[in-house]
Amino acid sequence: MEHSSLDVASHIVNICVKNDISYNNTKVQKLMYCCYGSVLAIHNKRLCDEYPRAWQYGPVFPRVYSYINKGKDIATLCPRLDTGDDVLSLLEEVVRSFGVYYASALSAWTHRAGSPWDIVVNEMQAPNSIIPDDLIVAYFKKHVVIQPTT
Repeated sequence: MEHSSLDVASHIVNICVKNDISYNNTKVQKLMYCCYGSVLAIHNKRLCDEYPRAWQYGPVFPRVYSYINKGKDIATLCPRLDTGDDVLSLLEEVVRSFGVYYASALSAWTHRAGSPWDIVVNEMQAPNSIIPDDLIVAYFKKHVVIQPTT
């Protein structure tokens, strides 16, 4: 199922636009992380071909960050996610649920004690490293209750 991280980010931004949810690079990163973690926890599948990294302000998908940071409009990529309706509806639900929060609140949430980001940065002392999927799965299964609407 692994899609290009740019396609996934574009899909997420298009959900934001459709639902009148404001976004910036930071918020896209956090929404992408929420979608990545939810799909991983619920479907046991990676959503995209890029792993989130434990950057200073939380989990970041570097390729997506760089694309947006260069001033390119990620919404115009027009992604075609070749995935089941259950995953697409999950992405929609995650973005609508987490999209109500400001980027700063989402960043603070990713920094909570015991979060995958916190474990990599503070316990493992490995800032900027990949956040392992097993940490993400365990955290999302325990702390994030998102079920797709059907």
